[in-house]
Amino acid sequence: MRLESLAVSVQPRSGWQAIDLGFRIARQWWRPLWTVWFALYLPVALLLALLLRERLWYATLLLWWLKPLFDRALMHVVSQAVFGVPPALRDTLRNARQWLRPGCVGALLWRRADLARSMMLPVVQLEGQRGRAARARRKVLGRRMRGYAVWLTVVCAHFEWLLLYGFALLHLWLVPGAVEADFAWQIYLYPLTEPWSWSDMLYYVLAVSIVEPFYVCAGFSLYLNRRASLEAWDIELALRRLAQRLTRAAGVAATVLLCSLAAFTPPAEAQTLTPWEAAAEVLKEPDFQAYREETRWVYRGASSAEREGGASDVTWLAKAAQVVAEFAQGVVWVLLGLLVAFLLHVILRRRGSAEGAAAYAPPHALFGLDLRPESLPADIAAAAAECARQGRMREALSLLYRGALSALVHRYQVRLTAGDTEADSLRRAAHVLDSGAERYFARLVQLWTQTAYASRAPHAEEVLSLCREWARHFAAERAV
Repeated sequence: MRLESLAVSVQPRSGWQAIDLGFRIARQWWRPLWTVWFALYLPVALLLALLLRERLWYATLLLWWLKPLFDRALMHVVSQAVFGVPPALRDTLRNARQWLRPGCVGALLWRRADLARSMMLPVVQLEGQRGRAARARRKVLGRRMRGYAVWLTVVCAHFEWLLLYGFALLHLWLVPGAVEADFAWQIYLYPLTEPWSWSDMLYYVLAVSIVEPFYVCAGFSLYLNRRASLEAWDIELALRRLAQRLTRAAGVAATVLLCSLAAFTPPAEAQTLTPWEAAAEVLKEPDFQAYREETRWVYRGASSAEREGGASDVTWLAKAAQVVAEFAQGVVWVLLGLLVAFLLHVILRRRGSAEGAAAYAPPHALFGLDLRPESLPADIAAAAAECARQGRMREALSLLYRGALSALVHRYQVRLTAGDTEADSLRRAAHVLDSGAERYFARLVQLWTQTAYASRAPHAEEVLSLCREWARHFAAERAV
């Protein structure tokens, strides 16, 4: 991940601040987001409406169920837009297999009811995590931010229904004779008591189209905020900027330092008046002493003649009960389908656990380093020591680090993926290494990160010490 290319500020944020940043991201790149959304969502909505025109309620339910698939297209766009390169519609459609296929079945079945799905979607779609690794990753990411993602889903769902009811009520108020209501409550229950019409489905499509891009962008912002906190992106960027500044001329650095010192201002004097006293003094001015009289109309209730009229029509109650019963029946069928899919998933996962372990394919590269055994010298420690004696400390540490990672993924079968960090490799190596090898690997990772990211050259004796101890912990003859 090219952190220096991020078009958003990387800094620690609370969950609500991260959600607000996601809404700003949606406003910033609104054109590619809504272009992709309408290009995919509207044709599918029209097709379902034509196929199920006698049961438009079921067409709307299918649209709701397929919503995670459309979210993947938005996630593909926003994940590239935050790096300054929002994809065009043609590129997004051309790469549909890339963003649609990973975890598609799970997104529509057992993960469809996950209230934090907007934040957890990048784990499968962007990081490519699967199975146990994906579950562990979601657990780590949701440790402090899952509650915010759940509230985001709840609030956005309520906004969708508010917009749907708003469009429906606007239709009732503007179209004469759209509904005959003897009392106000029947107007508010109209979307439930009347059959689902083409206009109702149109209102649902509009409501979802307004809310969903904001929802996906806010979930992605929560994901970025959690990863930035876990992996200290702000510190890494600060170290990189610090390394760049240290390479500049000493005269320029001194000038910047003097200018920054001159910018300091003395502390402000304490105010003589409290804010309330100052406000009271301002309100005493003649400009604020003007008054005016207003007359407003207030509804006093129905007249006696209207109250003595015929009994109210309560047929809407039977219609509402029928709609609720149909909705409950649909929910029961959906829950039964989810239960069957979950049981099939558990059975297949248990049957294929042994096959999955045997089919593990070690990665060819991690963190930009080639881990293939044939790419490494026969005697890694000797080659690294020779580089250290020649003053090439970065190359020496790179050889030792590559050799250790190659031994972990090929010999010890440690499952490391492209989404893992150096901290993840340390944590997973601790399960297979003894205490001495674990301490050695921690020293090696620390020196490598200081050299690669902070541009701090290590002492030659430290590197040579690591070279002498490398064979003791990672040589091929130690394999069990």
